[in-house]
Amino acid sequence: MKDRNVLLICYGFPPIGGGGVPRPLKMAKYLGEFGWKVHVLTVEPAYHATLDPTLLAQLPPEVQIYRAKEMPLIPKRGAASAAVPAGANQTAVDASPPRQSLKAALKKQVVSILKQVKPYLLIPDDQILWLPNALKLGREIMRREKIDVIFSTSGPVTNHLVARKLAKETGCKWVADFRDPWTQNMHTSGIAWRERLEEGMETGVMSEADAITTVTATFAENFRKKHGAWIKRLELIYNGFDQADFEDLQPLHAVPEKFHAVYAGILYQKRNPRLLLEAIRELIDAKEVDENDLLLSFAGVFDYPGYSENRDCVEHLRLNEIVRQMGNLPHKEALGLMKGADALLLIGDVSADAGAYIPGKLYEYMGIGKPILALNKAGEATEIIEQFHLGQVADPQDKAAIKQAYLRLYREWKDRGVAADGQPDRGADFAERVKPYERREQARQLAQLMDELINV
Repeated sequence: MKDRNVLLICYGFPPIGGGGVPRPLKMAKYLGEFGWKVHVLTVEPAYHATLDPTLLAQLPPEVQIYRAKEMPLIPKRGAASAAVPAGANQTAVDASPPRQSLKAALKKQVVSILKQVKPYLLIPDDQILWLPNALKLGREIMRREKIDVIFSTSGPVTNHLVARKLAKETGCKWVADFRDPWTQNMHTSGIAWRERLEEGMETGVMSEADAITTVTATFAENFRKKHGAWIKRLELIYNGFDQADFEDLQPLHAVPEKFHAVYAGILYQKRNPRLLLEAIRELIDAKEVDENDLLLSFAGVFDYPGYSENRDCVEHLRLNEIVRQMGNLPHKEALGLMKGADALLLIGDVSADAGAYIPGKLYEYMGIGKPILALNKAGEATEIIEQFHLGQVADPQDKAAIKQAYLRLYREWKDRGVAADGQPDRGADFAERVKPYERREQARQLAQLMDELINV
């Protein structure tokens, strides 16, 4: 059968890293096995600090990547001088200190104002400034490559606005994929008129897409309740893990004599480790755990720039010797860190509806195979952990439950009451039961859906 062409629209794509990147990356990696040639429309990553170029090595050579520049809200200083030849006389670039100071102060004031007005200007999200160039490049791709299906995946939801316009202009089939909800998201603006505007945008996407896909049964049910009258087709395709990521994976940063717990990801106000740290301090003081046995490693964002609550908490609780802040790591190194751990930390949001979300790192933790300490609201994520015997679960706001869950894993480590390789016993049929959570299987599901759309 002749290859069919899919245009995958995703703002976040390697070398940009982050939690939302694996889904489009793995779809691009595996769709070719099911007869689909992949064309990726993404952003030029010039202004992104979290980069991991090693991720691009996962892609087969036939995947075509197209990068549209994003218009910055504030022009980046020095951008215009990038074209100056090496060795050229650049003396004129240096202005006098007073003018530089005045310019810097003015720019700082402008940035402060823009941060305050941004929620009123950049709708539905900050990435809306990417839309004009994405549309321009997208039209060229659609015309040149004879695209059969557009697959847009959010967040950001600007991806869907780009896809919606291209699908309307060309009559191409369109699948809109939601890794998170849009207007039903726990992180909303709180601006009434903006939320009404986004409700209309969301209805347009839901009604015009030929199919909606999402990543949890709860999201799917909520979409069905709210937009069932508009949605043509709704499919659940989970997030997951890629077995290939764990082949020949070697443990890194391991400390064999310590009970080593690892968290890999981003922490912020509603997702923080402070209650866990308090629980551990109390266990130490009660002599239920030995402080000399303990190590916690945090890879990723421990505190957002400008904030220090987590670091302050470590200082206040005198846990500096057992808490290791490792910063952003390349994906493979982060996996190696997890592989060398005795327990993997899953710290969820504390919002009332947080149980509806399945953190993407849960699937990687599943693939690594080490016991999980999940501080999560009850929901699909905790059900998966309990169903597959992946570890211990505690409410992220219940310190007593956190203490007991941590203590159980500590005692298992202390007594060596786990399998010889440090992995819990999950049953002989574990591999078959987790098949829906494997990336190759999810690409097969998407390929089948797209096949059906173009054959209608």
